[in-house]
Amino acid sequence: MSHQTKKIYDIIIVGAGPAGAVLAYLLAKIGLRVLILEKARLPRYKTCGGGVTYKTVENLPFDVTPALNKEASGGIVTFEGAPLLKTLVKRPFAWLVMRDSFDHFLTQEALRAGAELIEASPVERIDQQPDYVTVHTNAGNFTGLFMAGADGVNSTVARLLGMLQSREVGTAIEAEIEVSPHAMDEQGQFATFDFGAIPHGYGWIFPKSDHLSVGIYHATTGKVSDLRQSLQHFIDCQPVLNQPCQLSMRGHQIPLGGVFNTLHQGRVLLLGDAANLADPWLGEGLYYAVASARIAATVIEELLSQGQADLKCYTQRINSEIVQQLAYARRLANLVYQFPRYGSHLISKSSLMQNLIFGTIRGDYTFDAVNRLLLQSMPRIWWQAISYGGSQP
Repeated sequence: MSHQTKKIYDIIIVGAGPAGAVLAYLLAKIGLRVLILEKARLPRYKTCGGGVTYKTVENLPFDVTPALNKEASGGIVTFEGAPLLKTLVKRPFAWLVMRDSFDHFLTQEALRAGAELIEASPVERIDQQPDYVTVHTNAGNFTGLFMAGADGVNSTVARLLGMLQSREVGTAIEAEIEVSPHAMDEQGQFATFDFGAIPHGYGWIFPKSDHLSVGIYHATTGKVSDLRQSLQHFIDCQPVLNQPCQLSMRGHQIPLGGVFNTLHQGRVLLLGDAANLADPWLGEGLYYAVASARIAATVIEELLSQGQADLKCYTQRINSEIVQQLAYARRLANLVYQFPRYGSHLISKSSLMQNLIFGTIRGDYTFDAVNRLLLQSMPRIWWQAISYGGSQP
């Protein structure tokens, strides 16, 4: 009688978002046995503004041009709907995408590299042994030498293992809005930011191929009485959104990075949003999802080649290479959100300030560098603001 040996994967990745897909691609590409478990069926809608910064695109291990929707070649700054600035930047700073198709594209690249995918398989239990991890799902039980939780800010993996129990999160709510062809032309390839849309946060308008993504980000763990009402007020204040046809409105949590945490337990690690790796300033998490996937891939490859299992070096690298930068991003967020009117005014009047802000989004400056440059350049920034006819708001 034949006996079939149960397959043991080198790594089981929970979550088919950017962090999980990129990690799966990198490890499958070098011949490792990789399984992705995804609780939904793909492609699935993802609540997100859909801004993919240039530093993210450049850090991806393969070409994603087919999944990019529209290039953000300029920025608009408003305050409580009042226009302050509309400018083309020297170098475009982001691409705008629909996250369902973008994430699906990344996952397909991972599958082409040799990873396996099982959809509609939410994780129910995790059993760790000294030499392996077993993941229990409604689609069966799966065993791997390592496991990665890439399942977002509400990570089931983290919850089941009791990790990051006091994570800090902000809140965002987004509407996909259909507007007239004239309004689409008026928005063009400009991304709008309004730091007066909500206390300690901002509103955004990102153009897509046939509609606008409009949202509000509240960058604090504090409660907001009615985020939907704030979004509706923001929509009403923006001339380009006159007489819109709302397609959908959804809310979601955004991890507020910048706090050092232990991001591994036994043979399991967390990455991306599951590891609370998002920028507290603008809420951007895609770049850090990719960056953490690259670090995880290097660590897993090294441990497997050495026959080791201690993931302590993963936590150390994430904290030193990513979380430290996010701590500097917290400082920038605190400054911007404490004085939103002044900050918006300075951005609108100072070309130096515009270069710093859009350059930071693009990836020209790290957050520690932009903090230093802001301190050094503030007298020049104020002088530019006054010289260009700006008056204190």
